Amino acid sequence: MSLLLTLLGGLSGGALRYGTERYLRSLFRSPTHWIPFVLNFVGCFLFGALAGWAYLHRMSSGMMLLGGVVTAFSFCGYEAGRALAHGRHGVALLNSLTGWFIGLTAAGMGVFISLG
Repeated sequence: MSLLLTLLGGLSGGALRYGTERYLRSLFRSPTHWIPFVLNFVGCFLFGALAGWAYLHRMSSGMMLLGGVVTAFSFCGYEAGRALAHGRHGVALLNSLTGWFIGLTAAGMGVFISLG
């Protein structure tokens, strides 16, 4: 059952993430690199909050769904890959490190708030 929830979470997550990002990009017609960053922050925060709530209620399967639905750290992978392809190694490293740092910080904040 856990595998099925993980697969469904990843499937719905990819579609939700793609749709949300495209919608936000259409609102801000200029190229904006902060949209995936903000989506990852919000997703990691919600994931942390759900993880804390699930810990309090001794549940675990819902975490997989939200983890797949909202965040995939695509900012780290895709943006860093594009920067590397263009020979911008420093930018790729900075994108990866800041993405992971902000994601972990957001998740920690979510856990902290949910455990209250």
